Amino acid sequence: MVPRHAHLITSLALVIVAIVYLAQIATPLRLINDGVDYLLQASSAIDGNGFLVHGVRSMRPPGYPALIWVLAKAGIGKSWAIVALNCLLLGIGCVASYFVLRDSFGFSGEVAQFISLLTLLSFLMIRNVTYPLSDICFFGASVPCLLVLIRAEADPGSRRLWWLMLLIPLIWFCIELRTIGIVFIPAFIWAAIGGVAGARRIYPTLRRHRFITFLFLMVILVMVARVLLDSRYMHFNSHIFQRRGVLRSIAANIGYHTAEWGEMTANAPASKLPAALGLPLQILGAFAIIACVVGIWVKRDRPDSLLFYLLGFGCIVFAYPWNDARLWLPVLPFLMGYVLLGLRRMVSPGILRPLLVVYCSLFCMLGLLALAFSTRLTFAGARFPDIYGDGNFRDAYKIVLRGETPKNSEDVNQDALYLLRRYEWRAASK
Repeated sequence: MVPRHAHLITSLALVIVAIVYLAQIATPLRLINDGVDYLLQASSAIDGNGFLVHGVRSMRPPGYPALIWVLAKAGIGKSWAIVALNCLLLGIGCVASYFVLRDSFGFSGEVAQFISLLTLLSFLMIRNVTYPLSDICFFGASVPCLLVLIRAEADPGSRRLWWLMLLIPLIWFCIELRTIGIVFIPAFIWAAIGGVAGARRIYPTLRRHRFITFLFLMVILVMVARVLLDSRYMHFNSHIFQRRGVLRSIAANIGYHTAEWGEMTANAPASKLPAALGLPLQILGAFAIIACVVGIWVKRDRPDSLLFYLLGFGCIVFAYPWNDARLWLPVLPFLMGYVLLGLRRMVSPGILRPLLVVYCSLFCMLGLLALAFSTRLTFAGARFPDIYGDGNFRDAYKIVLRGETPKNSEDVNQDALYLLRRYEWRAASK
């Protein structure tokens, strides 16, 4: 197949997939535990009581609830607008990631475009675009920041500083969306000094004053460690580290995160796969991590803001003591890029090319199945409560979407019932 035909087919596939994504705007509000927290924060703020959950400050930052607050003040604070906002920011993130892949990795337009298609066909994106969660919005806000940082590295001093100053409010907003946005700080510093060229210019000065430089770095390290240790996430998870101890925590994290990478690589959630595939999934994930590390090693002589951002991001997520592939969503296309670089170094082109054709075909097929299932949920109508989720909110959905009276009112999740009545546009007509 000639490259032009591949480019046209990928472009057509992107258009079709985008249209199917937009169809998800019609879905009923898909509640999930973290989404309940965000929507309760937004509801509290809309009512003039601040971003609180039952009168208490949440451990989750208020950036995403603030977006819901804006939608509500604009008169469109309903489920369809929440999904439409996710679709908009997903589109912005994918377009920006195309240019980041070209600028940072040096990929051709066809390769960068195909990785964007794989990103859209990842079950992570398909599943989360319909949830009232911050992940998609963070992806859409953070990738343009990375693009500006990468391009600012090569700009002359004054132009670079103007771009970086204009970028500060958006980076602050990213941190308010997801606390992990703090990893923009080292990426920002790298861009501010002018990337590799700037580092080479200032290195002799730093070497002459190595003691002062060392003290400065130690102060920065202590300040960052203090922020992390005092963070709400650390307080929430500290008892887990204490109970497991160091060795068990390391072993558990290896198991969790290899499973996450296995899910991302197989493009299927472990919950939908037979339990017997748990170990093979972890082995697949471990191989993907190794390939990614090799890809990072390949770029060690050409570090840029993306590399510093991704290393910081990875360090924080690998330390997270839970299994949740959703945490990797904001950097998914870049993980694909580094894995591809690693595979190019590890496998000969004659073997790699047919393997990638087979793998990408399977990946796309599973992505299309996930998109078809999501669309089935979107247009399930009265059957939605019976086929969505794990059943925790089923009675609340039956009350709001069907007008049914539950046998035991104590089984109804009151938060879910309240949020459905407030944000589900179908409930307004009942």
